[in-house]
Amino acid sequence: MHPKNEKLHQNLESGKPSVVLHNEPKLSEHEIDDDLNRMRTEFIPHIQDFVTEHDLFKHEAEVGIEFAHTGVSSVIAIIDTPAGKWVLKIPRNERHTVGEGEFFQVWEKAGVTVPQIIETGELNDSPYTLMEYIDAPTLDTGYSHEELIARGVFVEIGKALRLMHSESADGYGFVIDGEPEFETAQEWLEGYDIKRRLDYIDEYKLLEGIEDELDKALEVIKRHSENSDSTYCHDDFGTTNIFATDPITIFDPQPKFNSGYYDLGKIKFIEIALGDSDESLTQLLEGYFGDDDCNDEVLNAYTFLAFCMKCPYWHRTGRKEQLEIAKKYFSQNPI
Repeated sequence: MHPKNEKLHQNLESGKPSVVLHNEPKLSEHEIDDDLNRMRTEFIPHIQDFVTEHDLFKHEAEVGIEFAHTGVSSVIAIIDTPAGKWVLKIPRNERHTVGEGEFFQVWEKAGVTVPQIIETGELNDSPYTLMEYIDAPTLDTGYSHEELIARGVFVEIGKALRLMHSESADGYGFVIDGEPEFETAQEWLEGYDIKRRLDYIDEYKLLEGIEDELDKALEVIKRHSENSDSTYCHDDFGTTNIFATDPITIFDPQPKFNSGYYDLGKIKFIEIALGDSDESLTQLLEGYFGDDDCNDEVLNAYTFLAFCMKCPYWHRTGRKEQLEIAKKYFSQNPI
Protein backbone atom coordinates (compact mmCIF):
# COMPACT_ATOMS: atom_id res chain seq x y z
CA MET A 1 0.00 0.00 0.00
CA HIS A 2 1.24 3.49 -0.89
CA PRO A 3 2.41 5.41 2.27
CA LYS A 4 -0.19 8.16 1.69
CA ASN A 5 -3.00 5.64 1.22
CA GLU A 6 -1.82 3.75 4.29
CA LYS A 7 -1.99 6.97 6.33
CA LEU A 8 -5.49 7.72 5.04
CA HIS A 9 -6.53 4.17 5.94
CA GLN A 10 -5.15 4.61 9.46
CA ASN A 11 -7.02 7.90 9.85
CA LEU A 12 -10.27 6.28 8.73
CA GLU A 13 -9.76 3.51 11.26
CA SER A 14 -9.22 6.07 14.01
CA GLY A 15 -12.24 8.11 12.94
CA LYS A 16 -10.06 11.17 12.37
CA PRO A 17 -9.29 12.80 9.02
CA SER A 18 -5.88 13.69 7.67
CA VAL A 19 -5.52 17.48 7.43
CA VAL A 20 -3.76 19.04 4.45
CA LEU A 21 -2.74 22.72 4.52
CA HIS A 22 -3.01 24.22 1.03
CA ASN A 23 -1.33 27.46 2.09
CA GLU A 24 -0.42 29.52 5.15
CA PRO A 25 -2.04 32.67 6.55
CA LYS A 26 -0.91 35.86 4.84
CA LEU A 27 1.13 38.10 7.15
CA SER A 28 0.96 41.89 7.15
CA GLU A 29 4.10 43.95 6.59
CA HIS A 30 2.93 46.65 9.02
CA GLU A 31 4.27 46.68 12.57
CA ILE A 32 0.83 47.62 13.90
CA ASP A 33 -0.38 44.17 12.77
CA ASP A 34 2.35 42.20 14.60
CA ASP A 35 -0.17 40.80 17.10
CA LEU A 36 -2.42 39.64 14.27
CA ASN A 37 0.54 38.04 12.45
CA ARG A 38 1.51 36.18 15.61
CA MET A 39 -2.08 35.04 16.12
CA ARG A 40 -2.41 33.83 12.53
CA THR A 41 0.71 31.69 12.91
CA GLU A 42 -0.09 30.37 16.38
CA PHE A 43 -3.62 29.32 15.41
CA ILE A 44 -2.56 26.91 12.66
CA PRO A 45 -2.19 23.83 14.92
CA HIS A 46 -5.36 24.74 16.87
CA ILE A 47 -7.35 24.87 13.62
CA GLN A 48 -5.87 21.54 12.56
CA ASP A 49 -6.91 20.00 15.89
CA PHE A 50 -10.37 21.54 15.57
CA VAL A 51 -10.90 19.81 12.23
CA THR A 52 -9.54 16.42 13.28
CA GLU A 53 -11.71 16.34 16.41
CA HIS A 54 -14.95 17.75 14.97
CA ASP A 55 -17.85 15.36 14.36
CA LEU A 56 -18.64 17.13 11.10
CA PHE A 57 -15.45 15.75 9.53
CA LYS A 58 -15.00 12.42 11.30
CA HIS A 59 -16.08 10.36 8.30
CA GLU A 60 -13.68 12.10 5.91
CA ALA A 61 -10.34 10.55 4.99
CA GLU A 62 -8.76 13.89 4.13
CA VAL A 63 -9.71 17.50 4.81
CA GLY A 64 -8.06 20.48 3.16
CA ILE A 65 -7.56 23.90 4.76
CA GLU A 66 -6.95 27.09 2.82
CA PHE A 67 -6.43 30.40 4.61
CA ALA A 68 -8.11 33.45 3.09
CA HIS A 69 -5.63 36.19 2.24
CA THR A 70 -8.01 39.14 2.37
CA GLY A 71 -9.12 41.19 5.36
CA VAL A 72 -7.30 42.31 8.49
CA SER A 73 -9.89 41.60 11.16
CA SER A 74 -9.92 37.79 11.39
CA VAL A 75 -8.22 34.49 10.73
CA ILE A 76 -10.39 32.77 8.11
CA ALA A 77 -9.87 29.10 7.23
CA ILE A 78 -11.78 27.52 4.34
CA ILE A 79 -12.34 23.85 5.15
CA ASP A 80 -12.67 21.65 2.06
CA THR A 81 -14.02 18.07 1.95
CA PRO A 82 -15.62 15.90 -0.74
CA ALA A 83 -18.93 16.51 1.05
CA GLY A 84 -18.68 20.29 0.90
CA LYS A 85 -16.93 23.40 2.16
CA TRP A 86 -17.19 25.38 5.38
CA VAL A 87 -15.64 28.59 6.74
CA LEU A 88 -14.03 28.82 10.17
CA LYS A 89 -13.66 32.43 11.31
CA ILE A 90 -11.67 33.59 14.35
CA PRO A 91 -11.52 37.36 15.06
CA ARG A 92 -8.27 39.11 15.96
CA ASN A 93 -10.02 40.64 18.94
CA GLU A 94 -12.53 38.70 21.02
CA ARG A 95 -14.96 41.64 20.80
CA HIS A 96 -14.46 42.13 17.07
CA THR A 97 -17.14 39.78 15.75
CA VAL A 98 -19.04 38.93 18.92
CA GLY A 99 -22.71 38.92 18.00
CA GLU A 100 -22.22 37.84 14.38
CA GLY A 101 -24.68 34.96 14.68
CA GLU A 102 -27.28 37.17 16.38
CA PHE A 103 -26.92 39.88 13.73
CA PHE A 104 -27.22 37.32 10.92
CA GLN A 105 -30.46 36.06 12.46
CA VAL A 106 -31.89 39.60 12.65
CA TRP A 107 -30.89 40.38 9.06
CA GLU A 108 -32.17 37.07 7.70
CA LYS A 109 -35.51 37.65 9.40
CA ALA A 110 -35.64 41.07 7.73
CA GLY A 111 -35.24 39.45 4.31
CA VAL A 112 -31.48 39.72 3.78
CA THR A 113 -29.49 36.75 2.47
CA VAL A 114 -26.61 35.76 4.81
CA PRO A 115 -24.45 32.64 5.29
CA GLN A 116 -25.94 29.91 7.48
CA ILE A 117 -24.21 29.60 10.85
CA ILE A 118 -23.31 25.99 11.71
CA GLU A 119 -22.09 26.72 15.23
CA THR A 120 -20.25 29.18 17.43
CA GLY A 121 -17.85 28.39 20.25
CA GLU A 122 -14.38 28.99 21.66
CA LEU A 123 -11.04 27.84 20.25
CA ASN A 124 -7.78 28.49 22.09
CA ASP A 125 -9.57 31.05 24.32
CA SER A 126 -10.93 32.93 21.29
CA PRO A 127 -14.48 32.89 19.90
CA TYR A 128 -15.06 31.23 16.57
CA THR A 129 -17.87 30.93 14.03
CA LEU A 130 -18.27 27.92 11.74
CA MET A 131 -20.50 28.72 8.77
CA GLU A 132 -21.43 27.56 5.30
CA TYR A 133 -19.12 28.37 2.41
CA ILE A 134 -20.64 30.52 -0.33
CA ASP A 135 -19.35 29.42 -3.73
CA ALA A 136 -19.35 32.81 -5.43
CA PRO A 137 -16.94 35.72 -5.93
CA THR A 138 -17.33 38.91 -3.97
CA LEU A 139 -18.79 41.85 -5.88
CA ASP A 140 -15.43 43.63 -6.02
CA THR A 141 -13.73 40.64 -7.67
CA GLY A 142 -16.63 39.55 -9.87
CA TYR A 143 -17.17 42.97 -11.45
CA SER A 144 -15.34 46.21 -12.02
CA HIS A 145 -16.60 49.32 -10.21
CA GLU A 146 -17.89 50.64 -13.53
CA GLU A 147 -19.78 47.40 -14.23
CA LEU A 148 -21.44 47.51 -10.81
CA ILE A 149 -22.61 51.06 -11.49
CA ALA A 150 -23.85 50.21 -15.00
CA ARG A 151 -25.82 47.25 -13.62
CA GLY A 152 -27.35 49.35 -10.83
CA VAL A 153 -25.97 46.95 -8.21
CA PHE A 154 -25.40 49.73 -5.70
CA VAL A 155 -29.16 50.34 -5.63
CA GLU A 156 -29.62 46.70 -4.58
CA ILE A 157 -26.84 47.11 -2.00
CA GLY A 158 -28.60 50.16 -0.55
CA LYS A 159 -31.92 48.30 -0.33
CA ALA A 160 -30.21 45.40 1.48
CA LEU A 161 -28.60 47.77 3.97
CA ARG A 162 -31.96 49.44 4.67
CA LEU A 163 -33.44 46.01 5.47
CA MET A 164 -30.47 45.29 7.76
CA HIS A 165 -31.27 48.49 9.65
CA SER A 166 -35.03 47.88 9.82
CA GLU A 167 -34.91 46.27 13.28
CA SER A 168 -34.46 48.74 16.16
CA ALA A 169 -31.97 48.15 18.97
CA ASP A 170 -31.51 49.85 22.32
CA GLY A 171 -27.96 51.05 22.73
CA TYR A 172 -24.59 51.66 21.12
CA GLY A 173 -21.19 50.07 20.69
CA PHE A 174 -19.92 46.50 20.80
CA VAL A 175 -22.03 43.48 21.72
CA ILE A 176 -21.39 42.62 25.37
CA ASP A 177 -23.15 39.53 26.73
CA GLY A 178 -25.71 39.87 23.96
CA GLU A 179 -26.48 43.51 24.76
CA PRO A 180 -25.23 46.92 23.57
CA GLU A 181 -22.10 48.13 25.33
CA PHE A 182 -23.58 51.59 26.07
CA GLU A 183 -27.09 52.92 26.62
CA THR A 184 -26.61 56.27 24.88
CA ALA A 185 -24.66 57.72 21.98
CA GLN A 186 -22.92 60.14 24.34
CA GLU A 187 -21.64 57.27 26.50
CA TRP A 188 -20.41 55.51 23.36
CA LEU A 189 -18.61 58.62 22.12
CA GLU A 190 -16.94 59.01 25.53
CA GLY A 191 -16.01 55.31 25.74
CA TYR A 192 -12.54 53.82 25.41
CA ASP A 193 -12.75 52.75 21.76
CA ILE A 194 -13.53 56.27 20.50
CA LYS A 195 -11.41 58.05 23.09
CA ARG A 196 -8.19 56.19 22.23
CA ARG A 197 -8.60 57.14 18.58
CA LEU A 198 -9.29 60.79 19.32
CA ASP A 199 -6.34 60.91 21.74
CA TYR A 200 -4.07 59.56 18.98
CA ILE A 201 -5.41 62.15 16.54
CA ASP A 202 -4.75 64.90 19.06
CA GLU A 203 -1.23 63.65 19.80
CA TYR A 204 -0.20 63.67 16.14
CA LYS A 205 -2.33 66.69 15.15
CA LEU A 206 -4.00 64.75 12.33
CA LEU A 207 -6.92 67.20 12.09
CA GLU A 208 -4.77 70.29 11.68
CA GLY A 209 -6.82 72.90 9.86
CA ILE A 210 -10.18 71.15 10.37
CA GLU A 211 -10.17 70.72 14.16
CA ASP A 212 -13.52 72.47 14.60
CA GLU A 213 -15.27 69.86 12.47
CA LEU A 214 -14.86 67.20 15.19
CA ASP A 215 -16.84 69.10 17.83
CA LYS A 216 -19.54 69.88 15.27
CA ALA A 217 -19.77 66.24 14.23
CA LEU A 218 -20.02 64.94 17.79
CA GLU A 219 -22.74 67.47 18.63
CA VAL A 220 -24.81 66.53 15.57
CA ILE A 221 -24.54 62.81 16.40
CA LYS A 222 -25.57 63.34 20.02
CA ARG A 223 -28.52 65.52 19.02
CA HIS A 224 -29.67 63.06 16.35
CA SER A 225 -29.57 60.15 18.81
CA GLU A 226 -32.01 61.84 21.15
CA ASN A 227 -34.90 61.32 18.72
CA SER A 228 -33.88 58.20 16.77
CA ASP A 229 -33.27 54.54 17.50
CA SER A 230 -30.08 52.56 17.09
CA THR A 231 -29.96 49.39 15.00
CA TYR A 232 -27.84 46.40 13.95
CA CYS A 233 -24.87 47.81 12.00
CA HIS A 234 -22.40 45.91 9.81
CA ASP A 235 -19.46 48.33 10.33
CA ASP A 236 -17.56 47.02 7.29
CA PHE A 237 -20.23 47.13 4.61
CA GLY A 238 -19.08 47.19 1.01
CA THR A 239 -18.46 45.19 -2.13
CA THR A 240 -15.58 43.26 -0.53
CA ASN A 241 -18.00 41.75 1.99
CA ILE A 242 -20.89 40.97 -0.36
CA PHE A 243 -21.02 37.83 -2.48
CA ALA A 244 -22.15 38.15 -6.10
CA THR A 245 -25.13 35.81 -5.70
CA ASP A 246 -28.75 36.37 -6.68
CA PRO A 247 -29.87 37.95 -4.42
CA ILE A 248 -26.60 39.29 -2.99
CA THR A 249 -25.28 37.63 0.18
CA ILE A 250 -23.99 39.80 3.04
CA PHE A 251 -21.15 38.48 5.20
CA ASP A 252 -18.21 39.33 7.48
CA PRO A 253 -19.72 42.02 9.72
CA GLN A 254 -18.02 43.69 12.68
CA PRO A 255 -21.23 43.81 14.74
CA LYS A 256 -22.00 47.19 16.27
CA PHE A 257 -25.13 48.80 17.66
CA ASN A 258 -25.55 52.32 16.29
CA SER A 259 -27.57 54.60 14.05
CA GLY A 260 -27.99 53.42 10.46
CA TYR A 261 -26.06 56.57 9.53
CA TYR A 262 -23.02 54.97 11.18
CA ASP A 263 -22.78 52.44 8.32
CA LEU A 264 -23.69 55.04 5.71
CA GLY A 265 -21.06 57.48 6.99
CA LYS A 266 -18.36 54.83 6.84
CA ILE A 267 -19.34 53.92 3.28
CA LYS A 268 -19.24 57.57 2.22
CA PHE A 269 -15.87 58.14 3.88
CA ILE A 270 -14.25 55.16 2.15
CA GLU A 271 -15.50 56.43 -1.21
CA ILE A 272 -14.03 59.86 -0.46
CA ALA A 273 -10.66 58.51 0.63
CA LEU A 274 -10.33 56.08 -2.26
CA GLY A 275 -11.50 58.61 -4.82
CA ASP A 276 -14.41 56.49 -6.08
CA SER A 277 -17.10 58.08 -8.23
CA ASP A 278 -20.08 59.84 -6.70
CA GLU A 279 -22.43 57.67 -8.78
CA SER A 280 -21.99 54.54 -6.65
CA LEU A 281 -22.87 56.44 -3.46
CA THR A 282 -25.79 58.15 -5.23
CA GLN A 283 -27.15 54.74 -6.25
CA LEU A 284 -26.66 53.29 -2.78
CA LEU A 285 -28.43 56.18 -1.08
CA GLU A 286 -31.24 55.95 -3.65
CA GLY A 287 -31.71 52.28 -2.82
CA TYR A 288 -31.44 52.93 0.92
CA PHE A 289 -33.80 55.88 1.28
CA GLY A 290 -36.23 55.37 -1.62
CA ASP A 291 -38.87 58.08 -1.19
CA ASP A 292 -37.54 59.08 2.26
CA ASP A 293 -35.18 62.00 2.79
CA CYS A 294 -31.54 61.59 3.76
CA ASN A 295 -30.45 63.81 6.66
CA ASP A 296 -27.30 65.22 5.05
CA GLU A 297 -26.10 66.88 8.23
CA VAL A 298 -26.19 63.59 10.17
CA LEU A 299 -24.64 61.67 7.26
CA ASN A 300 -21.78 64.17 7.06
CA ALA A 301 -21.23 64.04 10.82
CA TYR A 302 -20.95 60.25 10.79
CA THR A 303 -18.73 60.48 7.69
CA PHE A 304 -16.34 62.72 9.58
CA LEU A 305 -16.41 60.39 12.59
CA ALA A 306 -15.58 57.47 10.28
CA PHE A 307 -12.55 59.47 9.12
CA CYS A 308 -11.48 59.98 12.73
CA MET A 309 -11.88 56.28 13.54
CA LYS A 310 -9.69 55.33 10.55
CA CYS A 311 -7.06 58.03 11.05
CA PRO A 312 -4.82 56.20 13.56
CA TYR A 313 -4.51 53.00 11.49
CA TRP A 314 -3.90 54.83 8.23
CA HIS A 315 -1.34 57.11 9.93
CA ARG A 316 0.55 54.14 11.40
CA THR A 317 0.57 52.32 8.07
CA GLY A 318 1.79 55.30 6.06
CA ARG A 319 -1.35 56.03 4.04
CA LYS A 320 -0.65 59.76 3.94
CA GLU A 321 -2.15 60.33 0.50
CA GLN A 322 -5.54 58.94 1.53
CA LEU A 323 -5.48 60.99 4.74
CA GLU A 324 -4.73 64.17 2.81
CA ILE A 325 -7.50 63.45 0.28
CA ALA A 326 -9.97 63.09 3.16
CA LYS A 327 -8.74 66.22 4.95
CA LYS A 328 -9.04 68.24 1.76
CA TYR A 329 -12.61 67.01 1.27
CA PHE A 330 -13.70 68.00 4.79
CA SER A 331 -11.99 71.39 4.55
CA GLN A 332 -13.99 72.06 1.34
CA ASN A 333 -17.21 70.45 2.66
CA PRO A 334 -17.64 71.49 6.30
CA ILE A 335 -20.45 70.02 8.39
